[in-house]
Amino acid sequence: MRQNKSALFGKLEIPFPYRSSDIELPDHFPKSLTLPLLSRWRTLNVRRAPSRISIYSLRERDILPLGDLDIPLIFLTRNSLRFIPSFLEHYRALGVTRFLCVDDQSSDGTRERLLKEDDVEVFGSDVRYREAKGGGLWREALVRMFGTQRWYLNVDCDEYFVYDQYETRKLPELIRKLEAEGIYHCPAPMIDFYPENTIQSADFGGSGSNMPWHTANMFDASGYRLFRTTSGMLMSGGPRDRIMDRPDVHDELMKYPLVYVDYEIGLSVSIHKPWPFTRNFSPIIGSLLHFKFFNETEDLVVEAINDNQYFKGSRSYIRMLGAIQEGKLNYLVSDISVPYQGSKQMAELGFFKSLF
Repeated sequence: MRQNKSALFGKLEIPFPYRSSDIELPDHFPKSLTLPLLSRWRTLNVRRAPSRISIYSLRERDILPLGDLDIPLIFLTRNSLRFIPSFLEHYRALGVTRFLCVDDQSSDGTRERLLKEDDVEVFGSDVRYREAKGGGLWREALVRMFGTQRWYLNVDCDEYFVYDQYETRKLPELIRKLEAEGIYHCPAPMIDFYPENTIQSADFGGSGSNMPWHTANMFDASGYRLFRTTSGMLMSGGPRDRIMDRPDVHDELMKYPLVYVDYEIGLSVSIHKPWPFTRNFSPIIGSLLHFKFFNETEDLVVEAINDNQYFKGSRSYIRMLGAIQEGKLNYLVSDISVPYQGSKQMAELGFFKSLF
């Protein structure tokens, strides 16, 4: 018999967003936990394991080192051309100065598009995503190449990091506030966005002026749950969880996109739980706007399944395809759906706390 999520991930479960009238919520989870023996063993073995994956630059010029004032962003990509213009525009506006990318053998023009951008370092690899341990070893290789003892953003192409007043307050300001508060791993829940009509009607063209939330502008304002694990926080909920009715199966929706990296393995242990784990219990300061639902969703899900590079045989994509074929994901709006209006709205709804 399967255990429920509370049994699997500890006793402390709280509703999310933080705004609530029926429960007094803690400001954050404990910052320090005693790791059980298995978790300690896994951490030590990860730290001692030699890196086995190399990457190579796809540019003819020399690789440019990072400067002290650079804000670097690490991302992995495969066939993400429709996101590249808005992705680069969003993060440049936040203050990112360098993009460090490993392209996983794209065939849709993504690689060629990125090579046109002077602030993007593009790398290739002789192995695929799965063999690189879900891209973790590629991230480690990038950190080894560009250096530790600095802040990195670490996101996917369909994830757009936001925080209170991000429209006017840039990343250097946020980082200074995080350091003043002693926060070195910035948790951010992934909030799935979807169109106000059917997903088949949502055509995201991908031009630089068209942000994905202009096409898929709705999100669930409530219905999420936070859990404490031994190595970080976990969140479940959102439209997939709501529509697909899976009480014992949840996607991991908590990530740590902004991280101070002390060690080369800091980003390679898990994209959902960076190392050291004891830093993973800070207040939630931002969110990742996450975009999976457009008119191309079924084709992209089928491609991901056939590519067979994702966790446990692309299990989550197989479930998603079944839900699409049953018509469950055609129309995702419900009575808890709201249109996106910016960082002030997200902060008022309780999706993140403000440091400003």
